[in-house]
Amino acid sequence: MKKIKIRFSKKSRLVLLTAVSAVALAGIVYLSFFFKNRDVVAVVNGYSITIKDILVEMETSPSVYRDALGYDANGVVDAYINQILLFQEAKKHERRLKRDVNEIMKNYYIKELSREYVDKVFSEQIVVTDEEVAEYYNTHLEEFLIPEKVRLIEIVLSTQERAENIRKRISAGESFEWIAVNESISPSKEAAGDLGWIDIRKLEPELATLVTRMTPGDILADIVKTEAGYHIIKLAGKTESMMLTLEDASPRIREMLVSFKKKGEVDALISKLKANSRTKVYSGKIERLKVQ
Repeated sequence: MKKIKIRFSKKSRLVLLTAVSAVALAGIVYLSFFFKNRDVVAVVNGYSITIKDILVEMETSPSVYRDALGYDANGVVDAYINQILLFQEAKKHERRLKRDVNEIMKNYYIKELSREYVDKVFSEQIVVTDEEVAEYYNTHLEEFLIPEKVRLIEIVLSTQERAENIRKRISAGESFEWIAVNESISPSKEAAGDLGWIDIRKLEPELATLVTRMTPGDILADIVKTEAGYHIIKLAGKTESMMLTLEDASPRIREMLVSFKKKGEVDALISKLKANSRTKVYSGKIERLKVQ
């Protein structure tokens, strides 16, 4: 069978090469656009907001806002959109505001760069050994004692007589919690009298002694008088005191020792830098700060 050879003219080859190049370039542009925009969560008047933008914002925000990312991510993004909208409006007045902003940003940049250096470069030199962790644990055992805790429910009445009557009704089978909601004069009535878990060391010594002898479900035989009224107290739960093991306490100890060492070594570094620097302080001008 005779092979057929297809010949392209020089002009045709150039056209074909151009077409192939165009397709390839379009593919590169598409991929570039895809990878660039796959982390974009919103676009505001042409300004792209990325996942990284949101995460960086959360890192520098109070914990209550960081926590919101877990249950209201849409709200977090909406708040960032609002900030960008306000920023875009403020940009119209940039020339007027720029000087003040630059002065603020200068100090902010100094502090943030210094903090990042200490946290991510300088701190790499800080080493806490297992021996140091064990020594701290053994010499500070009291810090790792988890105290006994009790969960108390209360009913507070205005008079001794009412408290004694309520005590009889409870003994006859009425619900402690129902009475707490409907007849207690304490704000704790909103939680059916539940005071939550309390470190037993924070109770009055006499009350703590009585409560430790009770078992969950027991009601204190005595009515306790305070400035708030007459209290009927029920023990809803109890945890025994326990000592954290060295293994459980180690992460906390190590973090604390790193923090201690970091402060000491940063102070030493600053002293060294100050000694080797050419620093001149104009005391007369410092006085002017006092009248600003």
